[in-house]
Amino acid sequence: MLVLLDLSAAFDTVDQDCIDPTAVSSSTCLKFGVPQGSVLGPILFTLYTAPLSDIIKAQGMTFHLYADVTQLYISAKPGEELSTISLMHTCCESVRKWMKQNKLK
Repeated sequence: MLVLLDLSAAFDTVDQDCIDPTAVSSSTCLKFGVPQGSVLGPILFTLYTAPLSDIIKAQGMTFHLYADVTQLYISAKPGEELSTISLMHTCCESVRKWMKQNKLK
């Protein structure tokens, strides 16, 4: 079973206070987001979403995290399909809850 989670406006919605509230930058002031097209943009986004790995691992899922797409997958033996679907649903709900708390859609 495979679930693809696609974040909308992922780089634009990162709450910068969660990245490093003590960091000082030049005079450009942004409330949300990471600089798209910059060298640091993908790195900052990866750091911001790092807790997702722990959430997904805790559910026993195999996963890949890309810039703004998350792949969750798990296999099921015959007769275990319903419990596998339930496990995937629980994992998706945990991810959704974390995303909502961290202002991601």
